[in-house]
Amino acid sequence: MFEWHKKEAPVFTGVTRGVGGFGFGRSAAAAPSGPVPISATGGTTEPYSEGGFNYISHTFLSSSNFIVNSGNDTVDFLLVGGGGGGGQDIGGGGGGGGYRILTNQPITPGTYPVIVGNGGAGAPAPTVNDGSRGGDSSFNSQTATGGGGGRSRGGPGANAPGGSGGGGAYPPGTSAGNGDTPPTSPLQGYPGGPGGNAAGGGGGAGGPGAGPPGGGNGGPGGAGAENTYRYGPSNVQAYAGGGGGGQHGGSIGTGGHGGGGPSPSVAGATNRGGGGGGQLTSGGGVGGNGGSGIVIIRYLA
Repeated sequence: MFEWHKKEAPVFTGVTRGVGGFGFGRSAAAAPSGPVPISATGGTTEPYSEGGFNYISHTFLSSSNFIVNSGNDTVDFLLVGGGGGGGQDIGGGGGGGGYRILTNQPITPGTYPVIVGNGGAGAPAPTVNDGSRGGDSSFNSQTATGGGGGRSRGGPGANAPGGSGGGGAYPPGTSAGNGDTPPTSPLQGYPGGPGGNAAGGGGGAGGPGAGPPGGGNGGPGGAGAENTYRYGPSNVQAYAGGGGGGQHGGSIGTGGHGGGGPSPSVAGATNRGGGGGGQLTSGGGVGGNGGSGIVIIRYLA
């Protein structure tokens, strides 16, 4: 029992109360831990508002570094791999680059390498090589795989799998490349369309490529996917569409968002990760090159 005329040693309860509320076993002067706004450099920055929040985005069109100078918070980011090159000699469309969105990823001060994948080269003539696979894009230990190369008539098919798969070439029965290779969750892309009486389209981030519809027409490339991370909702961008398949007497398939087509051997869109368009009926042409990828990082302002 306390005696009012006498000093007593304080009793430690293990509970303190400060500005942030109650703490346990901490000094009342210590502020609770929590997010601290990020200050960062690298790429091209863009401020915008979305969903009632203010963001700053950093867009990387080529490989560089994202440097966090201060802060302790989370980032969202979009990775798009380079698109695959189109096949030749009634060749398949290149697959769109892998498309991945990562949200609420913790980040602290430091230097983070950003890798932006190159587009794959279109298949050269008069060889029987397929289109080349696109380069991978990566940031913060996460990767979006490059798109698969479109197949050429008689080509080996080894380059066809990728973020989205390359389309199959003429003749009928020529298989297309698988998408989502290696697999991610959610998946990063779709397969290409098989070859038939013309070539199949490359797969895209928004759906698979299609086989030829008949009449010697090439199959269309798979749709791409839309995203707001670069500029916000007022300027939505689309990425990673598949390239259109080469024709055999008809018309080349249309490309998905950023994918090459409907003219022969059209390149995929730069920094959109679009697959290159396939080359038309044999005649010495080459497949369209795939478009380079992109990395976009955003955080709360």
